Amino acid sequence: MENHKILIAIPIILALLSLCLVAFNGLEQGVDLKGGSQAELQLLGSVTPTELEQTLDSKLNTNNIKVTNNGNKKVTVELENNVNSSTFTNAISGKAKVISYNEIGPVLSEEAMGQIYVAMIFAFLFMAVTVFIVFREPVPSIAIILAALCDILIALGGMSLLKIPLSIASVGALLMLIGYSVDTDILLTTRLLKRREGTVEQRAKNAMYTGLTMSFAAIAAMGILYLVTIIIMPEATTLSNISAVLVIGLIGDILSTWLMNLGILKTYIDWRQSKKQEKYNISPSTTSATSTKADKKSEPSKEETSEKKSKFGFADKLKKKIEVEDDEIMSKIEEELEKIDNLEKEEPSAKKPKKQKTTKKGNKRQAKKQKGKGGE
Repeated sequence: MENHKILIAIPIILALLSLCLVAFNGLEQGVDLKGGSQAELQLLGSVTPTELEQTLDSKLNTNNIKVTNNGNKKVTVELENNVNSSTFTNAISGKAKVISYNEIGPVLSEEAMGQIYVAMIFAFLFMAVTVFIVFREPVPSIAIILAALCDILIALGGMSLLKIPLSIASVGALLMLIGYSVDTDILLTTRLLKRREGTVEQRAKNAMYTGLTMSFAAIAAMGILYLVTIIIMPEATTLSNISAVLVIGLIGDILSTWLMNLGILKTYIDWRQSKKQEKYNISPSTTSATSTKADKKSEPSKEETSEKKSKFGFADKLKKKIEVEDDEIMSKIEEELEKIDNLEKEEPSAKKPKKQKTTKKGNKRQAKKQKGKGGE
């Protein structure tokens, strides 16, 4: 953690590159956001999806026709422009059968985009308010919000690079990504600021073990879902888009949390500790330069210092004298105990006959008493 200030720049650079990629390369929008027509068809005979796409290109005056194979001779056709259902049915006659056909106008697409913007703004707003209420410190709160913003930008850059369309499903994945990011960031911030056991490095390592376990588990689950949808269920494009966005965003979350957010919190904790040291450990040079008069007033006189020295010297002498007397007393007690032990070892036999004599005398006395009672 010595180079934590340098590591802060890595996620920020990736987020800026992703923003530039989105600005120049753009994001591919789905039909539900940009408008157009969407149809689900059942292919007839031996017609292939490529043959159907060529037929639609020749008969329909539209751009960007996209045909997706869903398996079992079923396909999904997306058209950029709105095409009348009867015109579309005539264009595919003899090639396919219409299962469902939807037209999305520009009004609905604009409303959908507006709702997406509102959802993203409110998500960030409520997240910022909640984080500030929990920690009540501006720097950790801003760090958490900045980390979540970097995750979203990195995910959008990956979507632009891999041609993943921006749809209602992918927007839901972005909102889920905000929750994942805040979860790991709050875990890190709580361990570093709220707990006191161990050093900052130890608390950061413990939080990293827990947070990386959570992130790698989520990446593995979403990666398996993406592979299953691509290989086994190619018709489930919505699930594949959601899983791809989450995998990209979670990789960005690892970088933004454990490089940027950890570096910001480490810098903040060091700054706070330095402020505390400056507050409670005042150097003598600064005090002499700022308040010389107060120092002169507070300086003790020579008589007071001599009295203090005499008092402290007398107390030291008393302590030493008491210690010496205690040592003498303890040595005397030990000598007496040794004498008693020696006497017990030397005269064990002398004590036993005395006890026997006392018992005999006691028996004679009892016998005389009994005789006297009998004579009376």
